[in-house]
Amino acid sequence: MSKMNVFMIPMSKKGAFYMEISDSLQKSIKLPLIRLFFLNCGMKTIKIESSFFKSETKIIYASEEVFKALHLPLKYLTLSLHYDRFANTINLGPVICLLTDYVSGQDEIHFGNMDDYCKEMANYSKEKGALFYVSTLPLLNDDQMKGFYLAENVWTIADMPFPNVIYNRIRSRRLEGSKNFLNLMETLTMNNIPIFNRRYLNKWEIYKIFASNHSLLPYVPKTALLTKKAELQIFLHDFKDVFIKPIHGSHGRGIMRLKQNENGFEVRFSHSNEPALFSSFDEMYEKLLPYLKKEQHIIQETIDLVSYDQRCLDFRLLCHKIDQQQWKVTSSVARLSAKDQFVSNLAKGGEQCNLKKMLSECFDRKTCFHLYQILHEISLEIVNTICLEVEGEYGEFGIDIGISKDGKPWILEVNTKPSKRNDISESKTIRPSAKAIVHYCFSLSGYEI
Repeated sequence: MSKMNVFMIPMSKKGAFYMEISDSLQKSIKLPLIRLFFLNCGMKTIKIESSFFKSETKIIYASEEVFKALHLPLKYLTLSLHYDRFANTINLGPVICLLTDYVSGQDEIHFGNMDDYCKEMANYSKEKGALFYVSTLPLLNDDQMKGFYLAENVWTIADMPFPNVIYNRIRSRRLEGSKNFLNLMETLTMNNIPIFNRRYLNKWEIYKIFASNHSLLPYVPKTALLTKKAELQIFLHDFKDVFIKPIHGSHGRGIMRLKQNENGFEVRFSHSNEPALFSSFDEMYEKLLPYLKKEQHIIQETIDLVSYDQRCLDFRLLCHKIDQQQWKVTSSVARLSAKDQFVSNLAKGGEQCNLKKMLSECFDRKTCFHLYQILHEISLEIVNTICLEVEGEYGEFGIDIGISKDGKPWILEVNTKPSKRNDISESKTIRPSAKAIVHYCFSLSGYEI
Protein backbone atom coordinates (compact mmCIF):
# COMPACT_ATOMS: atom_id res chain seq x y z
CA MET A 1 0.00 0.00 0.00
CA SER A 2 1.53 3.28 -1.16
CA LYS A 3 1.65 6.24 1.25
CA MET A 4 2.17 9.99 0.77
CA ASN A 5 1.34 13.22 2.59
CA VAL A 6 -0.80 15.43 0.36
CA PHE A 7 -2.59 18.77 0.37
CA MET A 8 -6.37 18.44 0.13
CA ILE A 9 -8.22 21.62 -0.83
CA PRO A 10 -11.97 22.22 -1.19
CA MET A 11 -13.27 23.58 -4.48
CA SER A 12 -16.63 25.06 -5.30
CA LYS A 13 -17.79 22.47 -7.86
CA LYS A 14 -21.35 21.63 -6.86
CA GLY A 15 -23.60 18.62 -7.01
CA ALA A 16 -21.12 15.74 -7.22
CA PHE A 17 -18.52 13.64 -5.44
CA TYR A 18 -15.60 14.79 -7.54
CA MET A 19 -11.87 15.34 -7.14
CA GLU A 20 -8.91 16.43 -9.23
CA ILE A 21 -5.56 14.76 -8.60
CA SER A 22 -2.18 16.20 -9.59
CA ASP A 23 -0.08 14.05 -11.92
CA SER A 24 2.90 14.27 -9.52
CA LEU A 25 0.79 12.65 -6.80
CA GLN A 26 -0.59 10.08 -9.23
CA LYS A 27 2.92 9.04 -10.28
CA SER A 28 4.32 9.03 -6.72
CA ILE A 29 1.82 6.52 -5.42
CA LYS A 30 1.17 4.81 -8.75
CA LEU A 31 -2.52 5.58 -8.98
CA PRO A 32 -4.09 4.00 -12.05
CA LEU A 33 -5.40 6.45 -14.63
CA ILE A 34 -9.04 5.62 -14.09
CA ARG A 35 -12.10 7.77 -13.36
CA LEU A 36 -13.63 6.06 -10.33
CA PHE A 37 -12.12 5.46 -6.91
CA PHE A 38 -13.37 4.82 -3.39
CA LEU A 39 -12.33 7.51 -0.90
CA ASN A 40 -12.20 6.68 2.81
CA CYS A 41 -11.70 8.81 5.92
CA GLY A 42 -12.40 7.54 9.44
CA MET A 43 -15.35 5.16 9.15
CA LYS A 44 -16.86 6.73 6.02
CA THR A 45 -16.25 5.58 2.43
CA ILE A 46 -17.68 7.20 -0.68
CA LYS A 47 -17.47 6.45 -4.41
CA ILE A 48 -15.89 9.38 -6.20
CA GLU A 49 -15.28 10.49 -9.77
CA SER A 50 -11.81 11.84 -10.53
CA SER A 51 -9.65 13.50 -13.13
CA PHE A 52 -5.97 14.39 -13.31
CA PHE A 53 -4.10 17.63 -13.96
CA LYS A 54 -0.48 18.68 -14.36
CA SER A 55 1.24 20.05 -11.26
CA GLU A 56 4.55 19.51 -9.48
CA THR A 57 2.71 19.79 -6.13
CA LYS A 58 1.20 16.65 -4.63
CA ILE A 59 -2.34 17.91 -4.25
CA ILE A 60 -6.01 16.94 -4.41
CA TYR A 61 -8.87 19.34 -5.10
CA ALA A 62 -12.17 17.91 -3.89
CA SER A 63 -15.71 19.23 -4.16
CA GLU A 64 -17.38 20.63 -1.07
CA GLU A 65 -19.76 17.67 -1.21
CA VAL A 66 -16.79 15.34 -0.65
CA PHE A 67 -15.68 17.29 2.44
CA LYS A 68 -19.24 17.28 3.80
CA ALA A 69 -19.79 13.57 3.13
CA LEU A 70 -16.56 12.67 4.92
CA HIS A 71 -17.33 15.18 7.72
CA LEU A 72 -14.07 17.02 7.10
CA PRO A 73 -13.60 20.70 8.01
CA LEU A 74 -14.10 22.81 4.91
CA LYS A 75 -10.53 24.03 4.84
CA TYR A 76 -7.07 23.39 3.43
CA LEU A 77 -5.87 20.07 4.93
CA THR A 78 -2.59 18.18 5.02
CA LEU A 79 -3.38 14.48 5.15
CA SER A 80 -1.61 11.19 4.79
CA LEU A 81 -2.86 9.30 1.75
CA HIS A 82 -2.66 5.53 1.44
CA TYR A 83 -3.72 3.83 -1.77
CA ASP A 84 -4.96 0.25 -1.55
CA ARG A 85 -4.86 -0.98 -5.16
CA PHE A 86 -6.66 -4.25 -4.37
CA ALA A 87 -9.69 -2.40 -2.99
CA ASN A 88 -9.16 0.58 -5.33
CA THR A 89 -9.50 2.77 -2.22
CA ILE A 90 -7.73 6.00 -1.32
CA ASN A 91 -7.51 6.13 2.48
CA LEU A 92 -7.03 9.46 4.25
CA GLY A 93 -5.82 9.63 7.82
CA PRO A 94 -5.61 8.40 10.44
CA VAL A 95 -8.22 10.42 12.31
CA ILE A 96 -7.13 10.90 15.94
CA CYS A 97 -9.50 12.04 18.69
CA LEU A 98 -8.45 13.17 22.17
CA LEU A 99 -11.39 12.66 24.53
CA THR A 100 -11.69 15.16 27.39
CA ASP A 101 -14.28 16.32 29.90
CA TYR A 102 -13.00 19.88 30.21
CA VAL A 103 -13.80 22.66 27.76
CA SER A 104 -13.92 26.30 28.80
CA GLY A 105 -14.79 29.52 27.01
CA GLN A 106 -17.31 30.38 24.33
CA ASP A 107 -15.61 32.99 22.16
CA GLU A 108 -12.24 31.29 22.66
CA ILE A 109 -12.16 27.57 23.41
CA HIS A 110 -9.56 26.36 25.92
CA PHE A 111 -8.75 22.94 27.38
CA GLY A 112 -7.17 24.09 30.64
CA ASN A 113 -3.81 22.51 31.53
CA MET A 114 -4.12 20.26 28.47
CA ASP A 115 -4.49 23.12 25.96
CA ASP A 116 -0.83 23.53 25.00
CA TYR A 117 -0.42 19.77 24.83
CA CYS A 118 -3.47 19.42 22.55
CA LYS A 119 -2.07 22.11 20.26
CA GLU A 120 1.27 20.29 20.09
CA MET A 121 -0.54 17.07 19.21
CA ALA A 122 -2.59 18.89 16.56
CA ASN A 123 0.49 20.47 14.98
CA TYR A 124 2.50 17.26 15.03
CA SER A 125 -0.46 15.27 13.65
CA LYS A 126 -0.72 17.74 10.77
CA GLU A 127 3.01 17.38 10.12
CA LYS A 128 2.59 13.60 9.92
CA GLY A 129 -0.61 13.70 7.88
CA ALA A 130 -3.18 12.83 10.56
CA LEU A 131 -6.41 14.69 11.27
CA PHE A 132 -6.53 15.52 14.99
CA TYR A 133 -9.41 16.86 17.01
CA VAL A 134 -10.53 17.15 20.63
CA SER A 135 -14.02 16.09 21.69
CA THR A 136 -16.24 15.31 24.68
CA LEU A 137 -18.68 12.51 25.49
CA PRO A 138 -21.79 14.51 24.54
CA LEU A 139 -20.23 15.58 21.23
CA LEU A 140 -19.12 12.03 20.34
CA ASN A 141 -22.45 10.49 21.31
CA ASP A 142 -24.39 12.97 19.18
CA ASP A 143 -26.06 11.74 15.95
CA GLN A 144 -23.24 13.45 14.08
CA MET A 145 -19.89 13.51 15.84
CA LYS A 146 -18.45 16.94 16.51
CA GLY A 147 -15.09 18.08 17.75
CA PHE A 148 -12.66 20.96 17.99
CA TYR A 149 -9.93 21.24 15.35
CA LEU A 150 -7.03 23.68 15.37
CA ALA A 151 -6.93 26.42 12.72
CA GLU A 152 -4.58 29.39 13.01
CA ASN A 153 -3.88 28.35 16.63
CA VAL A 154 -7.58 28.68 17.50
CA TRP A 155 -9.94 25.80 18.34
CA THR A 156 -13.03 25.64 16.11
CA ILE A 157 -15.99 23.28 16.51
CA ALA A 158 -17.26 21.39 13.47
CA ASP A 159 -18.65 18.06 12.29
CA MET A 160 -15.79 15.57 12.35
CA PRO A 161 -15.18 12.04 11.01
CA PHE A 162 -15.53 8.99 13.21
CA PRO A 163 -11.99 8.55 14.59
CA ASN A 164 -9.63 5.68 13.85
CA VAL A 165 -8.31 5.85 17.44
CA ILE A 166 -9.23 7.63 20.70
CA TYR A 167 -6.82 8.84 23.38
CA ASN A 168 -8.81 8.97 26.64
CA ARG A 169 -7.98 12.00 28.79
CA ILE A 170 -11.24 12.19 30.77
CA ARG A 171 -10.30 13.33 34.27
CA SER A 172 -13.40 12.02 36.08
CA ARG A 173 -13.69 8.44 37.31
CA ARG A 174 -17.42 9.00 37.66
CA LEU A 175 -17.71 9.90 33.98
CA GLU A 176 -15.80 6.75 33.03
CA GLY A 177 -18.61 4.77 34.64
CA SER A 178 -21.41 6.86 33.11
CA LYS A 179 -24.00 5.67 30.61
CA ASN A 180 -22.58 8.03 27.98
CA PHE A 181 -19.10 6.54 28.32
CA LEU A 182 -20.36 2.96 28.29
CA ASN A 183 -22.44 3.73 25.17
CA LEU A 184 -19.34 5.11 23.48
CA MET A 185 -17.32 2.02 24.46
CA GLU A 186 -20.03 -0.21 22.97
CA THR A 187 -19.95 1.78 19.72
CA LEU A 188 -16.15 1.59 19.57
CA THR A 189 -16.17 -2.16 20.19
CA MET A 190 -18.80 -2.73 17.48
CA ASN A 191 -16.70 -0.78 14.98
CA ASN A 192 -13.34 -2.20 16.13
CA ILE A 193 -12.03 1.27 17.04
CA PRO A 194 -9.25 1.25 19.67
CA ILE A 195 -9.30 3.51 22.71
CA PHE A 196 -6.28 3.68 25.00
CA ASN A 197 -5.80 4.65 28.62
CA ARG A 198 -9.30 3.26 28.93
CA ARG A 199 -9.72 4.00 32.65
CA TYR A 200 -7.99 5.07 35.84
CA LEU A 201 -6.27 2.35 37.84
CA ASN A 202 -6.61 2.86 41.58
CA LYS A 203 -3.77 2.68 44.11
CA TRP A 204 -4.87 -0.56 45.73
CA GLU A 205 -5.28 -2.24 42.33
CA ILE A 206 -1.75 -1.18 41.40
CA TYR A 207 -0.33 -2.37 44.73
CA LYS A 208 -1.85 -5.84 44.34
CA ILE A 209 -0.23 -6.13 40.91
CA PHE A 210 3.16 -5.20 42.39
CA ALA A 211 2.69 -7.52 45.37
CA SER A 212 2.50 -10.50 43.02
CA ASN A 213 5.66 -9.51 41.15
CA HIS A 214 8.88 -10.63 42.83
CA SER A 215 10.97 -8.16 40.80
CA LEU A 216 8.96 -5.09 41.85
CA LEU A 217 7.82 -5.94 45.39
CA PRO A 218 11.20 -5.05 47.01
CA TYR A 219 10.78 -1.48 45.72
CA VAL A 220 7.26 -1.01 47.12
CA PRO A 221 6.65 0.46 50.62
CA LYS A 222 4.66 -1.72 53.02
CA THR A 223 1.02 -1.06 52.10
CA ALA A 224 -2.44 -2.18 53.25
CA LEU A 225 -6.05 -1.32 52.47
CA LEU A 226 -7.30 0.70 55.45
CA THR A 227 -10.58 -0.87 56.54
CA LYS A 228 -10.28 -1.01 60.34
CA LYS A 229 -9.13 1.27 63.13
CA ALA A 230 -6.81 -1.46 64.41
CA GLU A 231 -4.90 -1.57 61.09
CA LEU A 232 -3.96 2.08 61.44
CA GLN A 233 -2.93 1.49 65.04
CA ILE A 234 -0.67 -1.41 64.05
CA PHE A 235 0.96 0.53 61.19
CA LEU A 236 1.70 3.49 63.47
CA HIS A 237 3.08 1.19 66.14
CA ASP A 238 5.35 -0.55 63.62
CA PHE A 239 6.53 2.43 61.55
CA LYS A 240 5.81 5.60 63.62
CA ASP A 241 5.42 7.52 60.36
CA VAL A 242 2.81 6.59 57.72
CA PHE A 243 0.87 7.97 54.77
CA ILE A 244 -2.88 7.59 54.23
CA LYS A 245 -3.89 8.02 50.58
CA PRO A 246 -7.32 7.86 48.88
CA ILE A 247 -7.21 4.97 46.41
CA HIS A 248 -8.79 7.15 43.70
CA GLY A 249 -6.77 10.29 44.48
CA SER A 250 -4.60 12.25 42.07
CA HIS A 251 -2.47 15.41 41.97
CA GLY A 252 -1.57 14.96 45.66
CA ARG A 253 -5.14 15.59 46.82
CA GLY A 254 -6.46 14.04 50.02
CA ILE A 255 -3.13 12.66 51.26
CA MET A 256 -2.42 12.63 55.01
CA ARG A 257 0.85 12.03 56.82
CA LEU A 258 0.66 10.70 60.39
CA LYS A 259 3.51 10.62 62.91
CA GLN A 260 3.63 9.08 66.36
CA ASN A 261 6.11 10.41 68.90
CA GLU A 262 6.57 10.51 72.66
CA ASN A 263 4.21 13.50 72.97
CA GLY A 264 1.36 12.01 70.97
CA PHE A 265 0.35 12.18 67.30
CA GLU A 266 0.82 14.66 64.48
CA VAL A 267 -1.30 14.80 61.31
CA ARG A 268 -0.46 16.84 58.22
CA PHE A 269 -2.79 17.23 55.25
CA SER A 270 -1.70 17.86 51.66
CA HIS A 271 -4.14 20.79 51.50
CA SER A 272 -2.66 22.55 54.54
CA ASN A 273 0.79 23.41 55.85
CA GLU A 274 -0.33 23.49 59.49
CA PRO A 275 -0.03 20.18 61.42
CA ALA A 276 -2.81 19.01 63.73
CA LEU A 277 -1.63 17.66 67.12
CA PHE A 278 -3.38 15.04 69.24
CA SER A 279 -2.58 13.59 72.65
CA SER A 280 -4.17 10.20 71.99
CA PHE A 281 -4.77 7.81 69.11
CA ASP A 282 -8.55 7.80 69.69
CA GLU A 283 -8.71 11.60 69.54
CA MET A 284 -6.76 11.60 66.26
CA TYR A 285 -8.87 8.82 64.76
CA GLU A 286 -12.11 10.68 65.49
CA LYS A 287 -10.69 13.66 63.59
CA LEU A 288 -9.73 11.48 60.60
CA LEU A 289 -12.92 9.42 60.48
CA PRO A 290 -14.99 11.88 58.36
CA TYR A 291 -12.23 11.83 55.70
CA LEU A 292 -11.88 8.05 55.83
CA LYS A 293 -15.63 7.49 55.43
CA LYS A 294 -15.79 9.43 52.13
CA GLU A 295 -13.83 6.84 50.15
CA GLN A 296 -11.43 3.93 50.51
CA HIS A 297 -7.84 4.62 51.50
CA ILE A 298 -4.56 2.76 51.62
CA ILE A 299 -2.06 3.09 54.45
CA GLN A 300 1.62 3.04 53.62
CA GLU A 301 4.87 3.21 55.55
CA THR A 302 6.82 6.44 55.11
CA ILE A 303 10.24 5.94 53.52
CA ASP A 304 13.06 8.25 54.59
CA LEU A 305 13.77 9.68 51.12
CA VAL A 306 16.56 12.00 50.09
CA SER A 307 15.58 15.65 50.04
CA TYR A 308 17.09 18.84 48.66
CA ASP A 309 17.22 22.18 50.43
CA GLN A 310 14.79 20.79 53.03
CA ARG A 311 12.25 20.06 50.28
CA CYS A 312 10.86 16.63 49.38
CA LEU A 313 12.35 15.18 46.21
CA ASP A 314 11.10 12.51 43.84
CA PHE A 315 11.40 11.58 40.17
CA ARG A 316 8.73 11.39 37.44
CA LEU A 317 9.40 9.15 34.45
CA LEU A 318 7.02 9.26 31.50
CA CYS A 319 6.69 5.97 29.62
CA HIS A 320 5.06 5.51 26.21
CA LYS A 321 4.34 2.56 23.99
CA ILE A 322 6.28 2.86 20.75
CA ASP A 323 4.36 0.07 19.03
CA GLN A 324 1.86 -2.51 20.23
CA GLN A 325 4.53 -4.41 22.20
CA GLN A 326 7.45 -2.24 23.32
CA TRP A 327 7.72 0.66 25.77
CA LYS A 328 10.27 3.42 26.21
CA VAL A 329 10.95 6.20 28.71
CA THR A 330 10.31 9.41 26.79
CA SER A 331 11.19 11.91 29.51
CA SER A 332 12.37 11.99 33.10
CA VAL A 333 12.45 14.88 35.57
CA ALA A 334 13.05 15.55 39.24
CA ARG A 335 10.30 17.20 41.28
CA LEU A 336 10.82 19.32 44.39
CA SER A 337 7.98 19.99 46.78
CA ALA A 338 7.01 23.46 47.88
CA LYS A 339 8.42 24.55 51.25
CA ASP A 340 6.67 22.77 54.15
CA GLN A 341 4.83 20.42 51.77
CA PHE A 342 5.25 16.64 51.80
CA VAL A 343 4.00 16.05 48.23
CA SER A 344 5.93 17.20 45.15
CA ASN A 345 2.98 17.52 42.74
CA LEU A 346 3.11 20.67 40.64
CA ALA A 347 -0.58 21.16 41.46
CA LYS A 348 0.52 21.57 45.09
CA GLY A 349 3.24 24.12 44.33
CA GLY A 350 6.01 21.69 43.42
CA GLU A 351 8.84 22.54 41.05
CA GLN A 352 10.22 20.58 38.10
CA CYS A 353 14.03 20.20 37.83
CA ASN A 354 16.64 18.38 35.78
CA LEU A 355 16.83 14.76 36.93
CA LYS A 356 20.56 14.23 36.41
CA LYS A 357 21.38 17.51 38.16
CA MET A 358 19.33 16.56 41.22
CA LEU A 359 20.90 13.11 41.36
CA SER A 360 24.36 14.69 41.27
CA GLU A 361 23.40 16.98 44.17
CA CYS A 362 22.54 13.97 46.32
CA PHE A 363 24.94 11.18 45.27
CA ASP A 364 28.44 10.59 43.91
CA ARG A 365 29.02 10.20 40.17
CA LYS A 366 29.11 6.39 40.13
CA THR A 367 25.92 6.12 42.18
CA CYS A 368 24.21 8.69 39.95
CA PHE A 369 24.91 6.65 36.84
CA HIS A 370 23.62 3.47 38.50
CA LEU A 371 20.47 5.18 39.80
CA TYR A 372 19.70 6.76 36.43
CA GLN A 373 19.81 3.32 34.82
CA ILE A 374 17.78 1.58 37.49
CA LEU A 375 15.07 4.28 37.51
CA HIS A 376 14.53 3.60 33.81
CA GLU A 377 14.64 -0.18 34.28
CA ILE A 378 12.12 -0.16 37.12
CA SER A 379 9.77 2.13 35.17
CA LEU A 380 9.78 -0.17 32.14
CA GLU A 381 9.26 -3.22 34.36
CA ILE A 382 6.28 -1.45 35.98
CA VAL A 383 4.49 -0.61 32.72
CA ASN A 384 5.09 -4.04 31.19
CA THR A 385 3.81 -5.74 34.35
CA ILE A 386 0.67 -3.60 34.55
CA CYS A 387 -0.18 -4.21 30.89
CA LEU A 388 0.00 -7.95 31.42
CA GLU A 389 -2.40 -7.78 34.37
CA VAL A 390 -5.11 -5.28 33.39
CA GLU A 391 -7.69 -5.30 30.63
CA GLY A 392 -7.76 -2.63 27.97
CA GLU A 393 -5.12 -0.76 26.04
CA TYR A 394 -2.65 1.61 27.68
CA GLY A 395 -0.14 3.77 25.84
CA GLU A 396 1.14 6.10 28.53
CA PHE A 397 2.06 5.99 32.23
CA GLY A 398 3.69 8.44 34.61
CA ILE A 399 5.87 6.69 37.19
CA ASP A 400 6.84 8.46 40.44
CA ILE A 401 9.88 7.06 42.25
CA GLY A 402 11.70 8.29 45.35
CA ILE A 403 15.19 7.34 46.49
CA SER A 404 16.00 6.62 50.11
CA LYS A 405 19.11 7.99 51.77
CA ASP A 406 20.84 4.63 51.34
CA GLY A 407 20.37 4.90 47.55
CA LYS A 408 17.45 2.49 47.15
CA PRO A 409 14.62 3.40 44.73
CA TRP A 410 11.02 3.22 46.03
CA ILE A 411 7.89 3.20 43.86
CA LEU A 412 5.58 5.96 45.06
CA GLU A 413 2.85 6.29 42.43
CA VAL A 414 1.69 5.13 39.01
CA ASN A 415 -0.38 7.58 36.95
CA THR A 416 -2.55 6.32 34.09
CA LYS A 417 -3.27 9.88 32.93
CA PRO A 418 -0.19 11.87 33.96
CA SER A 419 -0.63 15.60 34.29
CA LYS A 420 0.79 17.57 31.40
CA ARG A 421 1.93 20.26 33.83
CA ASN A 422 4.77 17.89 34.69
CA ASP A 423 5.76 17.63 31.07
CA ILE A 424 6.16 21.26 30.04
CA SER A 425 8.89 21.76 27.45
CA GLU A 426 11.33 24.58 28.10
CA SER A 427 11.43 25.39 24.40
CA LYS A 428 8.74 26.07 21.83
CA THR A 429 9.28 22.70 20.19
CA ILE A 430 6.81 19.84 20.41
CA ARG A 431 7.56 17.81 23.52
CA PRO A 432 8.59 14.13 23.14
CA SER A 433 5.48 12.82 24.89
CA ALA A 434 3.15 14.52 22.39
CA LYS A 435 5.11 12.98 19.51
CA ALA A 436 5.05 9.58 21.22
CA ILE A 437 1.26 9.66 21.60
CA VAL A 438 0.78 10.57 17.92
CA HIS A 439 3.15 7.77 16.86
CA TYR A 440 1.22 5.30 19.00
CA CYS A 441 -2.09 6.48 17.50
CA PHE A 442 -0.70 5.68 14.03
CA SER A 443 0.43 2.25 15.20
CA LEU A 444 -2.78 1.38 17.03
CA SER A 445 -4.98 2.42 14.09
CA GLY A 446 -2.89 0.43 11.61
CA TYR A 447 -1.38 3.37 9.71
CA GLU A 448 2.27 3.89 8.79
CA ILE A 449 3.94 7.06 10.03
